Amino acid sequence: MSTPSEGGSTAHGLRGVAMTLLTPLYGRAHAAELLPGTAFRDPAAASVLASTGYRAPEVPTDRGNALGSIHRAIAFDELTAAYCRTRPDAVVVSVGIGLDTRAERLAGALPPSVTWLGVDMPEVVDLRATLLPGDRARVFPASVTETDWAEQLLPLIGERRNVLVLAEGVLMYLDPAGLRSFLVSCRSAFPAAELVADFFHPKVALSGRHPIVKATGAQFRSGARGGRGLAAVAPGWEWVGDRRVMERISFGHRAAAGLFRLLTLGAPAYSVARLRTAG
Repeated sequence: MSTPSEGGSTAHGLRGVAMTLLTPLYGRAHAAELLPGTAFRDPAAASVLASTGYRAPEVPTDRGNALGSIHRAIAFDELTAAYCRTRPDAVVVSVGIGLDTRAERLAGALPPSVTWLGVDMPEVVDLRATLLPGDRARVFPASVTETDWAEQLLPLIGERRNVLVLAEGVLMYLDPAGLRSFLVSCRSAFPAAELVADFFHPKVALSGRHPIVKATGAQFRSGARGGRGLAAVAPGWEWVGDRRVMERISFGHRAAAGLFRLLTLGAPAYSVARLRTAG
């Protein structure tokens, strides 16, 4: 469970899985001091973080976890930019969008015709509307565990085929059936889509040892053995590539990731995968 304030409530009203959006927000807000050697900056994150009314004990802010969230954001930004630069009519759909400000971060680098959509739990959508009144993304309350979540967005997408689905910090919270349902619904609604998603190996995801799990009470419920393993969860997907993230956090993380690959015959402990619909 999240650390409660007096009276058992939190200023922002988030609980469980919804609480996990605060850690990546914290990492992006403090990127300048946590990762001074990178050009990554998220000017809006600091003010948004302060506006949530969060209390320090509510956010897992260990250096490794915070750095990991920054490196993950960089990987997602780079893959999103590469996709959209050659597809000016692209629609970017962020599932579990939380308080992400990718649309703002990439606004100057991408064609203005790119459309940004997002889905999340109702309480998160309400909080986002309060904290980001000038939001570039149109965000809707929906659960990706519902089979029709993607179809609800089709009236906004129309005939455009270039859809990029981003699942950042989402898939590990779905059980195996929910993960398969998510991939099936994406493939059905967006027949020419690409998907960028991060995930843990099952041995890591189901261990219960991740700091986020311990701090918030949210549970990781599924994992995949690399991007190829993720593509194999549901029919109609093919693997394009994996982006390593854990190895960039520190020497210790790099060593641990290398050892894990040796023990699992090459499968990563954590990765960001790029998939596309097949056929």
